[in-house]
Amino acid sequence: MKDKNIRRGGVGTVNEGLQEYAHRLRVMGQLSSAEYAELIRFRDGELLQLLCSYTEQIRKSRPDPSIMWVGTIDLTSYCKNNCYYCGMRRDNRFAERYRMSTEEVVACCLEGLEHGISCFLLQGGEDLWYTPDVVADMIWRICSLSEDVTVLLSLGEKSRAVYQKWRDAGATGYILCHQTANDSFYRKLHPAQMSLLRRKQCLWELKELGYLVGSGFMIGTPYQRVAELADEFAFLRQLAPDIMMVDTFLAANGTPFEQERNGMPDLTYLILSLLRLSFPDIYLPVSQTVELTDREGVLRGVQAGADMVLADLTPEPLRRKYHCFKGRLMRGQTGAGKLEKYRRSLQEAYYEIADIHRRIGQR
Repeated sequence: MKDKNIRRGGVGTVNEGLQEYAHRLRVMGQLSSAEYAELIRFRDGELLQLLCSYTEQIRKSRPDPSIMWVGTIDLTSYCKNNCYYCGMRRDNRFAERYRMSTEEVVACCLEGLEHGISCFLLQGGEDLWYTPDVVADMIWRICSLSEDVTVLLSLGEKSRAVYQKWRDAGATGYILCHQTANDSFYRKLHPAQMSLLRRKQCLWELKELGYLVGSGFMIGTPYQRVAELADEFAFLRQLAPDIMMVDTFLAANGTPFEQERNGMPDLTYLILSLLRLSFPDIYLPVSQTVELTDREGVLRGVQAGADMVLADLTPEPLRRKYHCFKGRLMRGQTGAGKLEKYRRSLQEAYYEIADIHRRIGQR
């Protein structure tokens, strides 16, 4: 069957064959790339509902089925790279740039602790202003706030020595999204100076250093095909990450892809459910890009199998500077001021919320 671009793909009805694939995935925990592709290509609401019922069975079978909050802090909107899809790309003259000081970051973490959040993700562009020593000091100061604190990082490709330094300072996890396991597709999303091989090497080094390792990819980018998306599961089975981040592509002003259509949240929910069934023990956050496009994105992401909700602790004046998305998007709906609203929403749907003393760790 001829492949089709997933950003244009049609929606089919659930048939017995797809139900068989879904059931086998629930029982066996894996499918062939061709079978994953069939589920993606012929997805519809009924299929997603079936997959979500299976992910709920997995959640309820865990010793601790609660949903964790992770406070995200966007350190900087500067980046040395020039990725074609990212609003923070080096050559984007429309991007508003900023950097946060260590004192500002620590203040954000204190606010998170006041709201019952003890796991913090420090993320940003690859900004050389943040030297290894500056970041190490930041990590140490955050970890000193409470014995319950966990620090995750997402600061791009670094040397093994830098990763070791930050691990020694107290960082527990590191998220480095590979975006695609296909080299030719990777080159369509990144300039020639960037290498998928180097990114994969960083992921393996992070595992060797004892980090909880996170990776991820986007849904609905230009040039993405169903077959390439289905092939991600084979790479993830080799990598065996602890955390998986799935982002919905959003066109950003000032990028080569600014005229492209946004990705589809419903496809993101489907991929979340396939990831949960394929990797039952993985940490699976609800991406903030889902929140930006769907008012019910947090709840729907959890229903699809996510077990972490990202709460944006970045100061309000800086949030809109971190990305340059087009159109009217709902940035910051899970900021600190909205946490109670989302807690109530999840609790009304009978989801338990983890307390502040629960720590992220190996499963």
